[in-house]
Amino acid sequence: MRKTFVLLSLLAALVAHAQHPAMPDVFREMPAEAVPYLSQNNRLDLLDFMASGMDAEVVNQLGGKSRLLELTDQNLLLQLNDAVTMEMQLLPVSQPVDSAQHILCVVQTYGTDIRESTVAFYSLSWHPLPASDYLDLPLPPGQMFVASLHTPAPSPSPASTPEQPMLTLQPVTQLDAPASEEQETRSEPSTILKWRGKFIKER
Repeated sequence: MRKTFVLLSLLAALVAHAQHPAMPDVFREMPAEAVPYLSQNNRLDLLDFMASGMDAEVVNQLGGKSRLLELTDQNLLLQLNDAVTMEMQLLPVSQPVDSAQHILCVVQTYGTDIRESTVAFYSLSWHPLPASDYLDLPLPPGQMFVASLHTPAPSPSPASTPEQPMLTLQPVTQLDAPASEEQETRSEPSTILKWRGKFIKER
């Protein structure tokens, strides 16, 4: 009887996790190949430091510093090093993926003077998903851009519809400069994509 109760409790916990996953758990279970120089102990330390209200900073496997800047149940912002940031956000889906009602969007931004982002999607089991299934990119092929994830603050009205996550794309055009000058970049107007089971630009 007791074994049955324990099994049912574990099953209920797994179902609850699949329906309402939390970013700290997703980050804790992130595979080593996602960021090879950030070990599991590094990730656990970052979570512990953040939970304790301390500076969430560790020395990574390359000898540099990595910092956890923001963490909520749905979002994470991580400064991997001086030139790379990683943002992660849980996104609800109508059809389960790997038995979960959410998937994970990961934005990595590289560079200092000239920056560029990549956008990838994973199941909560960290299986890669086709980006084209979840992102309608309104940019020409090969266009450089900087991306950022965010969820609008909830409305104070209890009857209001919850705001969906958004992805902001900032196209960046690299300009050819005279040899006597440093290379310059020009920022184009940004585009906001809203999550509707797929990041799309609403018209």
